[in-house]
Amino acid sequence: MTLPSISVVIPTAGRRAVLSAAASALNQTLVPFEIIVVVDSTASPVSQALCDLSSLVRIFFTGGIGANGARMRGISEAKGEIVAFLDDDDVWEPEKLERQLSVWCAAAQSRRHAVVSCRIALVDNQGNILKKLPSRVLGPEERVAGYLFRRTSIAYGEALLHTSTLMCDRALVELEPWDSGLIRHQDWDWVLRVGQRSDVALRMCPEVLVAVAPADTRSISMSGDWRASLAWLEKRADQLTPRERGDFLLCHTAIIAIRSGSRRGALIAAGQSLSSGRPGVVAWMVWGLHMVSPRFVDRASRLRSRLTLGPRRVLADLHYAKGRIRPTR
Repeated sequence: MTLPSISVVIPTAGRRAVLSAAASALNQTLVPFEIIVVVDSTASPVSQALCDLSSLVRIFFTGGIGANGARMRGISEAKGEIVAFLDDDDVWEPEKLERQLSVWCAAAQSRRHAVVSCRIALVDNQGNILKKLPSRVLGPEERVAGYLFRRTSIAYGEALLHTSTLMCDRALVELEPWDSGLIRHQDWDWVLRVGQRSDVALRMCPEVLVAVAPADTRSISMSGDWRASLAWLEKRADQLTPRERGDFLLCHTAIIAIRSGSRRGALIAAGQSLSSGRPGVVAWMVWGLHMVSPRFVDRASRLRSRLTLGPRRVLADLHYAKGRIRPTR
């Protein structure tokens, strides 16, 4: 059996971290057909270093069109049958593509298209594991909106479908392109749309296959605009139940507002959750704890993670760790 070819698409603002991301894609047990890096600017000092990594790396430049625009440019240039997405500040475990392709092939036997995700490890700048997320994986026939937004635990990371975990057939992205106009919730928007299609199978590997870095304000997908979150929900409200809408507003839109310094925004989101949704008790608890003190929430979360994980370091387990990247030709 001939395995389908894989194109890796990496949008970037030109940060040096993209070298580690690209190297982790090169150092897979299943080597991809190509790695497309789309630099969302007119030039980048890391361009030559990327080219030196491997002849498999192809670089394209855009003029500040945003994360989804850069992602779609990469897809338009891709030649592989499968597309795997990777953010420029994240890295993959060596078996990521091999493990996911196996799941994709099995899922594609029952549906015309398939999307595969996996679990992630949140790591700090020193490589320490902060959390392994999500705490549970998406069920084979579970609604995507219910999985992502219905809150049943006050602990962060109950459900997650991160961009750097996603793999799908290129034909699906051509049918359902990423929305280039969004500045918030780009990955959720896409998985919600494809998850509604009857010809799509959405599956998750239970393994942790991606290391995700802390949020960086220089990221082309990073934004603290809570109003953009409200606008996104208005656009997709008909795809969510009242409970899902209410929980989303309290646990996502309001939290974005609080962490960007706008308690007024958090109150507006809470009002919207009452007028257009039916939030659950847990969502109100999450909202209330953040309104009292987001720093307390963060400290409690870090303490819980230390008790759960212990003093382990994720990069010690990654053969593409910083200082050990080996270019391939």
